[in-house]
Amino acid sequence: MLREYDFTIITKGDLVESEHHKVLQGYENLMTIKGGEILKRDDWGSKRLAYPIGKSFRGNYVNYDFVGAPDSVAEMERLMRIDDNVLRYLVVRMDEESDGAIDVSARKAELAKQDREAKEAEMKRRKE
Repeated sequence: MLREYDFTIITKGDLVESEHHKVLQGYENLMTIKGGEILKRDDWGSKRLAYPIGKSFRGNYVNYDFVGAPDSVAEMERLMRIDDNVLRYLVVRMDEESDGAIDVSARKAELAKQDREAKEAEMKRRKE
């Protein structure tokens, strides 16, 4: 059974771009095995951390909205706990009340609509 998740990961800010993409690609592969699919990916870029984690003061933030199997998520969390390049992560199950039947194409359309509305609101706000 596939479920919808919101996943945010913070990798070390001093990672070389190729290493950053390599780390993310590994977790993206885990998201898509067993029929999973990435609905939306937002790269928030490098930001200053609210407090230092280890010796890191900056982190690269990436947010995913994806549909995947619960055991794939458990494996991702296990690997992130031991990955030195991952500073923090958060996985939230989004469909608590549903029976697990997710219409992926409808959900993608809904997320695209939300993005368009947010961009239009931002443009309107900037004009004022």
